[in-house]
Amino acid sequence: MENLFYLMLAPWLCFVVFAIIACCLIKFARKRKGIAIAFGIFVQMFAPDPLVEQTIKMVQVDKRVVTQKKKQNQSGDSQS
Repeated sequence: MENLFYLMLAPWLCFVVFAIIACCLIKFARKRKGIAIAFGIFVQMFAPDPLVEQTIKMVQVDKRVVTQKKKQNQSGDSQS
C-alpha cells in the first residue's frame, strides 16, 4: 500500500523538482550566469533532433551552392 502511494506521488514530485530547477535557471540566465548558458548548450547538444534527415539535406545543399559559387568565382578570376 505504501509503494502505491509513492508511485502515485512520483510524477508530481518530478514535476515540482523540474519546475524549481527551471526557475533557478531562469534567474541565473537573467543575471547572465555561466551555468545557465552551459546548461542550455549541453541540452541543445544532447537533445535529439526530430528533423535530422531534413537538416542533413539542407546542409548538403548549402555546401553544394557554396562550392559552385567558389568554382564560378575562380573561373571568372582566371578568365579576366
